[in-house]
Amino acid sequence: MKKFLLATAAISLLAVSAEAKMFSIHMNQGTLDETRSFKSVKDVFDHYKSGSLDKIFNTYDDTKASNSVLDFRGIDMNFVFNDAGDLNYTVPEIGIDENFSGGSQEASFRMFLDYLKGNKNGILKRILRYGVQKTPYDMVAGNPNSLMSNMTDASFERAGGGILGSFASYFSPDASTHHFKYKGDNKKAEVVTLPMGKTFKFANGSALMFDLPFSYTDMEGSRIYSAQFGMSYMFPVMMKEHFEWRLTPGVRAGAVISSDMLAGGALYNGTITSNIKVPVGNMTYSMTNMIGYIRDQSVKIGGYEVAYDMKNTVFKNGVAADYDINEKWRLGGSYSYTFYEGDDLYIKDYSDINVVLSRELKKGSLFSRVALVGNYSFGSKDYHAYRIGISFMF
Repeated sequence: MKKFLLATAAISLLAVSAEAKMFSIHMNQGTLDETRSFKSVKDVFDHYKSGSLDKIFNTYDDTKASNSVLDFRGIDMNFVFNDAGDLNYTVPEIGIDENFSGGSQEASFRMFLDYLKGNKNGILKRILRYGVQKTPYDMVAGNPNSLMSNMTDASFERAGGGILGSFASYFSPDASTHHFKYKGDNKKAEVVTLPMGKTFKFANGSALMFDLPFSYTDMEGSRIYSAQFGMSYMFPVMMKEHFEWRLTPGVRAGAVISSDMLAGGALYNGTITSNIKVPVGNMTYSMTNMIGYIRDQSVKIGGYEVAYDMKNTVFKNGVAADYDINEKWRLGGSYSYTFYEGDDLYIKDYSDINVVLSRELKKGSLFSRVALVGNYSFGSKDYHAYRIGISFMF
């Protein structure tokens, strides 16, 4: 058993490095016609504003006109310099067309960055909102690997609708791989998550629950960090021999940041979840229904004023069945469906299929139960994901 736990923990904490990159520049200047890729958009911007594009493209001359296209997380941005160093910045998909005259390419680009940082005319908000609505790569919202979806899933699982369907205190490291297809490109995000939670149970059957999930994401080499804090209160509505009904109101706040992706934001939500369990012999059937409201909070990240101004209502519903194999071993499975209403999102709905094999440990052990968990998620726009982890309950 110890070897099994150690092997599983190693698998759950393994993240494979990606080879592709999230950003690219295609440059045209005279006979120069080349493309370069980057893991961080900061590297791209630093070369523009320091006048060092010749370090990327050997023959580049910052005193001559040029035309470059930056693939910014799936959004094409055009940087056109004339011979005087004036910059015309356009994003055709969004209808952005701005001009900056600084007397040189470096100065004009720095004017553009100041404009972007100040969110003048809502330019940054328009770009971020478009990324949420039309691409699968935003880390705040718009896809099942975003902070919005991770907060939704954490609230649902904490209220009894997750893989374990338990109100225990826990530590549950896991690793997942999310696959996206966009404009013919296949990209993936590899995530390591460290969720932990503490439960205080009361004599009347209610419980006050706290949880604190941390996660690290590698999106084709770009690094992303996020954290949440959730608090919920579960109380019984009806408790009979073959019927248990609990309600769980909860609140949650979360933040995500990535200098590589020029991404970041803060969200908060409120949810109410109903969980019904029906024990029948060695089986326990359950149904969980959650409704929540989630929105973002304006924050400053690296000098950039980041605000999405999003408001969404989320619905998540699921069914589960658990089978007691014997006094120690339990096998379970569940299915859940999530969908969002409100501001437009690239992927508005997705499904989860979960399996869990758990074993009760002997009294006096550090943990009361340990479980191997697995998940397959899928949604529209060719999205799918795999997750494996191990949960220690105490």
